[in-house]
Amino acid sequence: MRIHLFAGLAGLAGLAGLAGLAACTTGSPLSQLDPQVEIHVDPDRNVTVSITTWNDLATLRDVMTTGQLTTTLDGQPLLTDTFLTGTYGGNDRYVAAFETAPADARESPAPPPSTSTIVISDGDTTWTAKVDQMFANDLAPTAPITAGSNVFEWPSAASPDPWSTIAWACVEVTGVSSACEGEASDDPTIAVSQQFITATLAGTAGEQVVVTGERHVDPESSGNGPVFLTRIAARYEGVLQ
Repeated sequence: MRIHLFAGLAGLAGLAGLAGLAACTTGSPLSQLDPQVEIHVDPDRNVTVSITTWNDLATLRDVMTTGQLTTTLDGQPLLTDTFLTGTYGGNDRYVAAFETAPADARESPAPPPSTSTIVISDGDTTWTAKVDQMFANDLAPTAPITAGSNVFEWPSAASPDPWSTIAWACVEVTGVSSACEGEASDDPTIAVSQQFITATLAGTAGEQVVVTGERHVDPESSGNGPVFLTRIAARYEGVLQ
C-alpha cells in the first residue's frame, strides 16, 4: 500500500509540475499572438486602431469580450469600435478595433503634439509606439494655385526616422479634371515624392481645387511588439487664381 501511495503522490507531483510549466510558458494574451497593428488617421483627425490576428483567434476575442485589452492615444482611452470588431472571412481572422470619440464629443489638441504615443495593453504585456506629427494637417500649395504646373508640400511627411513618405495623392479641379498617383494609379499629370505633389492643372480662375493624399510611416513598438503600420490622410481645398 505504501508503494502505491508514494507512486500516486509522485504522479500528482509530476502533473503539478507539468501544469506549472504550462502556466509559465502560456504568457499573457498579447504575447500569444502575432498580430498586425494598423493605425488610420482620417483628414478630420479621427483615429482608428485595429489589431488583426490569424492565429489563436479565441485569445484576442476573449480579452476583447472581458474588456481586458485597452488602447490609449496620448494617455486618453480609445473606444471599442463595435462595427469593425469581430471575426472575418471563413473564421480565419479576428479584428479588435478601437477609435477616438466623435469629434463633437472630444477636444482636438491645439496645438497638436509633435509626437503622439499609442499604447496597447492586456494588463501584463504592453506595446508602445510613437508617431511623429500624427495630427499635423500641413498639406498646402507652395505658391498660389494657377492653371499649369503646381507644387503642393506636405512637410510632416518628410520624417526620416522612421521613414515617412506620401504613398498616394489625388488632385481634382472640380468639374474639369482629376488625376491620381501612387499605389493603383499612375497619371502622367501628377507626380509624388517623399513630401511633394506636383500636378499640372487645367481650368479657369475661381474653380475649386481639392488635393487628397495619404502618407505612410511604420514605427517600431516597444515591449517586443509588432510594427505599427500607420496611414495618415490629409485634404486641402483651394481655388485657382
